[in-house]
Order: sequence, then structure tokens, then C-alpha cells
Amino acid sequence: MLARRRIDLWVLGLAGIMFPLYLPGPVGIASFFAICGLYVVFSNPRRTRSYVLSAYGVVVLYCAWSIFLIAMRGELETGNRQLGFMLLLFGATFIGHGLCLVRRPLRTFVLSTRIGSLAAFAVAFGMLMYHGHDLERYSGGGNAAIVALLVLLGAIVATIRLDQPPRFLPNGLQYIALASFPIFLTETRAVLILVPVLFVAEFFFWSLGWRPRVRNRSYAALLIGMGALLLLPPVQDMIIDRFYSVYEYYVAGANTYNMESGNIRLTMWASALAVIKQHPFTGVGLMDMFALMKVEAGSHAGMIDGFKHVHNFVLQELLANGVVGLVLLFAIPTALLLTVFRQTSQGSIRRCAVYFYGSVATFGLLHDPFYHELCLSTSMLFFGCHMAQFRRWNMLTLTAERKV
Repeated sequence: MLARRRIDLWVLGLAGIMFPLYLPGPVGIASFFAICGLYVVFSNPRRTRSYVLSAYGVVVLYCAWSIFLIAMRGELETGNRQLGFMLLLFGATFIGHGLCLVRRPLRTFVLSTRIGSLAAFAVAFGMLMYHGHDLERYSGGGNAAIVALLVLLGAIVATIRLDQPPRFLPNGLQYIALASFPIFLTETRAVLILVPVLFVAEFFFWSLGWRPRVRNRSYAALLIGMGALLLLPPVQDMIIDRFYSVYEYYVAGANTYNMESGNIRLTMWASALAVIKQHPFTGVGLMDMFALMKVEAGSHAGMIDGFKHVHNFVLQELLANGVVGLVLLFAIPTALLLTVFRQTSQGSIRRCAVYFYGSVATFGLLHDPFYHELCLSTSMLFFGCHMAQFRRWNMLTLTAERKV
């Protein structure tokens, strides 16, 4: 335990550096802290009761409902992907207690994501310089859409204001600005629209502490800068290719663009809705989901062959666990947000939590961030760091200042 007091800090920091780079390490690190937290939770009845009655209890309830449905369907088998993820999610609820030896877990996580955001920018820039125009989409060696989401989440966490931050990792908006470059190279629509929205929102909150004259000039500079950015040829080409083409194809009726991915999504969503209408409350589970959807798709069944996800988290949750499961899924971030707003008055921590889960939800409307090991581990590390930090704050005296 004494040795781990020196090691755990760096292990947590390593996870924060690695996930914006799309490296698998955070999955193992999250598992390590979950195993460490298991004995802490059940070490005495008081800790167990506190665990169940906290935001962790909502996650446990969601997992229990999903596993109950899986058992009722007779699908308790090793090849069930849904069962594996529910067990992984349940295990991840012990991460926060596993961080008990990290003195300032949230600060450690924020500093490491700042390094990770800088590293993600450097890697993307290096890839562009090496491949030049031959680089079609920056994917980090995997799924470009997931890479874009993880880079954005890292930049969001990095914006939390720290008390006396290191000189080389200062507070500021530069992390979102730098993250926009690798995100731009991924060409992921669901994340590209979030970057300017989050940057402008956070810029507004930062500017509230400036003098009125400086604030007004900064707003003008921001408008000019964003206007100039839109005039750059690469940005215009990306907007035409990833956004305007969708309007032209589906609204104006032009057939000059390849919208195969869009047509596949529409086929999946229409088929999913037909299946959901037949099983609204309990869903059908992930094992039989696509088999039933293909029946509903009819002659278009070949378009959705080989897929594992519906690319819309609302529809997928309704298919997997029904309406009850969807309500419980939404209850998880709601429980953490209520905890955050109750435990701290610091605006940057509150906004970060809203940005984090808002970004995941927006991304999930076109993709599936929930059944991905790295996304799940990152989300639960974020969850666990906040809960561990709040637990440490609650051990302070009433007059002690709660700093990050």
C-alpha cells in the first residue's frame, strides 16, 4: 500500500495521456483500479452502503436490469457481447474507490489529459506532414470517429481550471483549439459540429472575468478569426464533402455524392423502429437484434449485413434493454451531474461534466460510444475521478477550501 501511494498517481496519469492517442492502455488501467477498489467497497458495511446509495448505485441498477433481461432470454453465455459489457461496466463502478491512494485524483486526470491533448495534436500534425495529401482520414490506427470523440473528451477535461497549475500546462482554452486539428483530420461530422460550439461557450465563460473593453475586443477577434477559418480552402472542402453533400443528396435530390453510409444508417434506423414497436419495454437483446432487423428490412437486408451496432444509442438501447433500460441509462449521467452540482460550486468542473456527457450523447446519435472498451473505460475513469475527489473533499473540515 505504501508503494502504491507513489505509483497510483502515475498510473492514473498514464491513462489520461493515452486515451486521446487511442491507445488501449486505459482499459487495463481502469481494470487495475476497479480490482483495487473491489476490496475497499466491501471492506466494511458503511462503505458498501455508501457505494450503493451514491451515483454508483444507478450504474449497478442499470447493469442489473440488463443482466436480468439477458438471463430471462436464456442468453447467459460467453459469446454474448452485451453480457460482457455489462459485467465490464459493473466492474468499472469500483474505479473511484480504487483511486483512494491518489491524493488529488481529479487534478492528476486533468493534467494528464492536457499532456494527452498536446500529444494528439503533435501526432496528427506529424501524420499530416508525413503523408501529405495522401492522408484521407486520421484514424489513430483504428476507428476515426472514436478517435475524434476521445480527443474531444480529453480536451474537455483539460479545460477544468486548476489551482496553481504547472507553468508548462497552464489553464486555458488552448487545449480545445489544439484538439480541433486532429478532429478536423478525422472528418467526423458528429464531433466537428461540437468543437466550435464548445469553444465559443467556454470562451464566453472565460471572458466574464475580463474587463469590458478587453471582452468586447476579444469577441470581435473571435468572430474575425472564425470567419477567416471558414475561408480556408481545406475547411471549405471539408464542409462541402461532409455537410453540404448531405443536404444536396437528401434535400435537394442531387445524386452526385456517395451517401452509402447515410443510406445504411437510415435502413438500420427504420428496421430498428419496427422491431422496437414489437418489444418496447424489454427490447430483444443484442444477440438477436440484427437478425430481427434484417427481417424488417426485407429486400434491403443486405445493406445492414455484418454490422454490430445501430449507430444510434437511443435506438440501440431500446433494442437491447427496452424503455426501462433507456431511462436507467440516462439516469447514470444525471446522477453524476447532480453529485457534481451538489459537491462543488466551481463553474469549470460543472461545465466540464455537462460538456462531457453532452458530447457523448451527441456523438451517440450517429455512432455507438457505449459498446467500445476504450470509450467505456474513459467514461468510467472520468466518473471515478470525480467521485474519488468528492470523497476526499467530504473528509475535510467545513472551513477547508476545496481545490483541484
